[in-house]
Amino acid sequence: MTAPKADPVYIRYMETFSASTLHTRDCTACQHGQPCAVGAPIHTVFAKAQDAYQARQSAKRRT
Repeated sequence: MTAPKADPVYIRYMETFSASTLHTRDCTACQHGQPCAVGAPIHTVFAKAQDAYQARQSAKRRT
C-alpha cells in the first residue's frame, strides 16, 4: 500500500497559518487586530491560501 500524495494546497495553507500565528504571537499590534507593516503581508498570504483551500474543498463537495 502506498501513502496518499501530499496535498500542496493544504500544505501551503498550513504553512501560512503557522507563519501568521507565530507572527501574531509576538506582535502586539497584530494581537489587537491592527496588522503591522511586517504582519500585513503575512496575514494576506494566509487569507489567500485559506480561500484557495476552502474553494477547492467546496468544489470537491459539489462533484
